[in-house]
Amino acid sequence: MNAVGLWRRWAVKLAQYASWVLPGAPSPWGDAMRRELDYIGDDRAALRWALGCIVASYRARLAHWPSFSTRIAGRHVATSGALMLLIGLVLLENAGGQTSSPRPTFDETTCDVPDVSPQMRPRLRCGTISVPRNHDNPNAGRFKLAVVVIKSEQQPSWPEPVVYINGGPGSPLTVYAAHQARIPYAPRRDLILVDQRGTGRSEPSLCPDLGSKLLDATLAIAATNTEEAFANRRSTYLACRDEAIAGGLDLKNFGTRVTVEDLEWVRQALRVERWNVYGESYGTTVAMTLVALHPDAIRSVVLDSVYPPDPVPLWSTTVNDARDAFLAYCARNQVCSTSFPDLAGTYQDALATLDQNPPVVAVPPQMRQADDRVRITASLFEVGVSNLLYYANAYPTLPRMIQSVHDGDTQGLGAVLASQFATAATLNRATHAAVECRDRPHFRKQLPNDASVLDRVQLFGVCDRWSEPGPSPLVPERTKVPTLVLAGQFDPVARPVSSRRVTALIGDSARFVEFPLIGHNVRQFSPCGARIAADFIDHPEQTPDTSCTHQMAPIRFLSKMQSP
Repeated sequence: MNAVGLWRRWAVKLAQYASWVLPGAPSPWGDAMRRELDYIGDDRAALRWALGCIVASYRARLAHWPSFSTRIAGRHVATSGALMLLIGLVLLENAGGQTSSPRPTFDETTCDVPDVSPQMRPRLRCGTISVPRNHDNPNAGRFKLAVVVIKSEQQPSWPEPVVYINGGPGSPLTVYAAHQARIPYAPRRDLILVDQRGTGRSEPSLCPDLGSKLLDATLAIAATNTEEAFANRRSTYLACRDEAIAGGLDLKNFGTRVTVEDLEWVRQALRVERWNVYGESYGTTVAMTLVALHPDAIRSVVLDSVYPPDPVPLWSTTVNDARDAFLAYCARNQVCSTSFPDLAGTYQDALATLDQNPPVVAVPPQMRQADDRVRITASLFEVGVSNLLYYANAYPTLPRMIQSVHDGDTQGLGAVLASQFATAATLNRATHAAVECRDRPHFRKQLPNDASVLDRVQLFGVCDRWSEPGPSPLVPERTKVPTLVLAGQFDPVARPVSSRRVTALIGDSARFVEFPLIGHNVRQFSPCGARIAADFIDHPEQTPDTSCTHQMAPIRFLSKMQSP
C-alpha cells in the first residue's frame, strides 16, 4: 500500500525537470534535488519544494547564459512557466482560501478486536485516521475513525486491496474483523475495514446514554403499533437530536456524501492509489456514490444487495414481495407444501388470531421487558417474520414457526425474539437517523393513518425535525468502473427488480447476477456468490462464470415432526 499520490507524482516529475535544467546536467546537485523529496513527508510540501527547485535551476542556468541559447532558453522558460501556472491554479482552487490541511495519516494502535486467533493476529494492523468534521472546512476539527487492515493470508499481497463497506447505516464493523478475515473477499488482496463516523469505535458518539431508549421506543411501535408509541418514538429521537446539538455536533456533518469523503481520506492515509470496493446493503449506497465521485481511485466495485437512492418503495412493499415469493416457493416445494399446505393462508390466519388473542412468551432479561415476558401481537409477529427473510439460514424452519404460532404453540419464539433484539441492539440508531434523514427525502412525508407497521417502524415522523436534507446519494450512471451487482431472490430490503434497474443505469460496465433462494447479503449466505465476487475482483475485465447459480440446492425444509 505504498501507492504514490497525485501531488507526489507531480513533485517527482518537476524535480527531475529541474535537475535536467541545471547547468552541466546531469550533476550531483540534480541527484540531491531528487533524493530530498524522499525526506519530505507532506505531498504538497514536496510539490512546493519541486517548484522552488525549478526556479533555482533557471536562475543557475541564466547565470551561465552564454552557454544557453536564446531559443532553448525561451522554450524551457515557457514550458516551466506553463507548468508552474497550471499547478499554481490547481493549488489555489484546492485551497479554497484556507490554509492547507494536514496530510491524512494512519496512526497505528494496539489491535484489541475480539476473537482473533494467535495465527491471525500478525496479519492485523489497527489504528485511527483523523478526518475533517466538515470536508468543506478541513480546519474545523477532526473525528477519529477506527480502521483495521487485514493482510492477505497468501503473501505477498496483490496490489489494490479490497475495502468492505457494511450496511446500516449505524452498524459497527471493525469489531467483526476476525469474522471478516475468515472468508477473504479476494484471497491475495488485503482487506480494509472502517467504522463509519458515529459507529463502532469511530467518533463522534451520538446520544450514548439514549441508545437503549431509542431501541425500546422503536420496539414499542412494533409491539403495539399505536399512535402513542409513534409519538413517544418521535420525542425520544428529538431529545437525542437536541443533546447532540447541545454537545457541539453539527448534524449536517453526516450523510452518504460525507461518508464517501471520509473513505477517500482513508484511502489517502493508507497510501492506496486504487482499491476494489465491496458494498453490502446500505454499503452499496456509499459504494455507488464513491464510484460516481472518485472513479479514478476505484479498480472494481461489487454491489451486494443494493439499497438505491430515493425514490424507493415503502419497506412494506418490498417485504410483501419477498414474503410472497418465499411462500410461493414453499407451495411448489414437495416437502414444504406437504407439511404446510397453503402456508400463505396459514400466515394470514395466524395474524388474525394474534390480533384477537396475543399470547405471552418468556424472554431473556437482556430484552429489558417487564417480568421478562413479551406479548406476541400481530404487528410484532409480522415484523419478526420480515426480519427472518433477511437470513437464508432461517428459511428451513420458517414455515414450521408460522404453523406453530397458528396452532397456538409459541415454544421457542422467545429465543427468536431475543436473537433479533441482540442484532437490533448493535445498530447505533442515532447515527442511523443522522445519515438517513440527510439522504432520504421520503422519510419527511406523512404516512397514511392505516400505514403498515413495517413502515411505521422506519424513520417517518422523525426526519422532518431531525436535520435539513443533505445532498443525495448517487448512482454512477455510465461509469467505466467494472461493476458486479448481486441480488437475492427473497431479499426483503433490496428487491431484485430494483437491482436490475440500478444495473441498467450504470450501463455496459455492470453485470447483474440473481441468486435463487437467497435473501439479504448474498456473499455471506452463498458460497457461489462469494466465489463469483472473488473471481470478479481479481479479473474485473472478464465475464464472471455464474453457472453455480443454476446449481443451487433446494431449501431443506423441516417438517412438523423434525427437530432443528
